[in-house]
Amino acid sequence: MDRNNNVIRTKPIGITSDDKFPVSYQSANTFFHFVNKFNYLNEMISDKKIYPRYCKESLEYLDLDIKNISVVMKCFCNIPLHMVQAHKKEYGTYCIGLTKEWGIRNNLQPVIYYNQESSFYNSIRKSYNAAMQYSSDDDVLADIGEMTNYVFKYMKPVIGRDLKTKRIKDFTDEKEWRYVPEINGLDFGEIIVEENVINHQNIIESYNKIIKDKGYYLQFDYEDIKYIFVNNDSQRKNMIKRIKKLDCTQEEKDLLITKICIWKEMEGDFWWQILLKILKIKIIMMVFYHNLYWKSYLKNGMGIWNMFIKKMGHIC
Repeated sequence: MDRNNNVIRTKPIGITSDDKFPVSYQSANTFFHFVNKFNYLNEMISDKKIYPRYCKESLEYLDLDIKNISVVMKCFCNIPLHMVQAHKKEYGTYCIGLTKEWGIRNNLQPVIYYNQESSFYNSIRKSYNAAMQYSSDDDVLADIGEMTNYVFKYMKPVIGRDLKTKRIKDFTDEKEWRYVPEINGLDFGEIIVEENVINHQNIIESYNKIIKDKGYYLQFDYEDIKYIFVNNDSQRKNMIKRIKKLDCTQEEKDLLITKICIWKEMEGDFWWQILLKILKIKIIMMVFYHNLYWKSYLKNGMGIWNMFIKKMGHIC
């Protein structure tokens, strides 16, 4: 350990490949991206690319002099599959699921959910106000401005109004991760703050096209795909036809076809899994109480046995 220059340095801990991507038990080990049109899903699979677009985000809960921003991004979630019903209702029923390893390698970042009662919330507001005092010869304020700008790309309130549905919601339910490219050499950047531009759909679409043409996108290989979700068997057959026409090896085509899933079929499996877990818990409890009360019966007689019968009735 080195304490030179008041900085504590330690030797890096050895990290194995398993340590880099440990299995998650509370979140999905997959990054899901939902879209509302079959053609969008097909385009992603055909191109092996996912293109970011500008999305409007509200800052009203920060109580700043800017109320909205538009951030160029592509959003993913790692909600467990059996819990995505509400999410796909809002964002679309077509979905591509990519591996956790792919997402980490490609700079996906979890959203920072801020609580308006927290010190973090107050720190962000102070940092923004300090950054507004920035002058070209003040390196400290320049750094503060850069950090504040970075945080704004990934911020969302814990509780807030959804700009699409206009409803108040708990945004932490979305378990959102974002890809935000670093835009260089253009007349605009990753964040747009001018309200007249944010609300001008033609300008925003022109920016989206420029970004796409300049090569800002997420690249994936077919082996990175874990799931391709469609709504019915007709769409599955359509997707299979399109996959057969792809410019890739036959092995890749065969593998892709195995990844196609229909929601209704999968949802049936989810409910069976939940039911089996409930039954398993009940059986374990019944065995436990059977052993407990049988021992008590042998020791204390029929009074305890009657209590056991009553308890079994409550469990079942």
